[in-house]
Amino acid sequence: MPIVSGDQTILLLTVLIGVVLFGMWSETRGWGKALSGALVILLSSMALSNFGIIPHSADLYGSIASFLVPLAIPMLLLRADLRRVISESGSMLKAFSVAVVATLGGALVGAWLIDLGQSEAHVVAMLTAGYVGGSVNFVATSEALQFDNPAQYLAALSADAVGGIVFLLLLFAMPMLAVVRKLMPSRYEGERDCSTEISPDEEALDFSLGGNGNARFSAYGLVLGLLLSLLIFAVAMWLSEWFGVKNLVIPAITVLALLVANFAKPVVEKVQHEFEVGTVLMYTFFAVMGAGANLSDAIGAAFPILIFVLILVAVHLVILTLLGHLCKLDMAEALVASNACCLGPATAAAMAAGKNWKPLVVPGMLVGILGYSIATFIGMGMFWSLI
Repeated sequence: MPIVSGDQTILLLTVLIGVVLFGMWSETRGWGKALSGALVILLSSMALSNFGIIPHSADLYGSIASFLVPLAIPMLLLRADLRRVISESGSMLKAFSVAVVATLGGALVGAWLIDLGQSEAHVVAMLTAGYVGGSVNFVATSEALQFDNPAQYLAALSADAVGGIVFLLLLFAMPMLAVVRKLMPSRYEGERDCSTEISPDEEALDFSLGGNGNARFSAYGLVLGLLLSLLIFAVAMWLSEWFGVKNLVIPAITVLALLVANFAKPVVEKVQHEFEVGTVLMYTFFAVMGAGANLSDAIGAAFPILIFVLILVAVHLVILTLLGHLCKLDMAEALVASNACCLGPATAAAMAAGKNWKPLVVPGMLVGILGYSIATFIGMGMFWSLI
């Protein structure tokens, strides 16, 4: 029984926000800048849950994932210039293709090294789909293959949750490795802002998440940004219900936010601090992700599958680095594309925002949505190749 139970919603939220604040504060210190605030948040919340301070699951976690993430996405996209996005998405698509190949290579190596028993083809197929698209593809592939082994299904889910956190930790740590920076140099690393050209409006809006900013605060601009994001969220929910497609919400939010950003510029120009607020909301989501990693479950019945997932992500990152070097990929683009491939568009956008790679937020979202559309087919293809 954790010290803070899942029923103590306000106290649990207080702890999560405290973890977010600690991560933001860490970015004002040398060690925090090296690790990144998102990585500090992931590690901190994972430690708190596995040492019995906060629970691994709670209704609050589901509320944050289902409400704050869709609310944050429009805030991260309201400054997106479609012309620039289109011109830069080609290199991101190339990086995403490399990431998909890396996942397939990791899955094949893992299946060769680890014996997962009679359900091996099903488990490998589900996890392959999950690491090309996301959890929605994991579930869709299991349903498409009519997988009816509840124990193995739950074990795969537990291993996937822990493996995903390990992958994210490694991904955030990669820019600190000299060999990675040497093989895949990045034009985004080491810059105050990821744009080569900074407009006066962007300069006025920019301030540090660590609290050192000097931008003029406008309550009107902030509330306007919240209102636009809520409207986009509401319309996306309505479209999802109207079409009867539950998983349409995130793609619809992305499209609607891009339309507002590019065709309602007189309104968007009055919005202030939306990117920073969106980043804070995504940081809260990272705290929830870290808290959900139950190491004891993964070390128990799910251990063989966890080893498979760890091999998959390790091989994925090695292939990504080597092919990235051969294809002359930008390190930042490769890492965001890898994130979009393995974990989905939301975490890709959060990583790009947290690392201050702002031009990669929208391309990362777009290739992540592409991953949703192809991952189930790739998972099924993996199944038929293994039986």
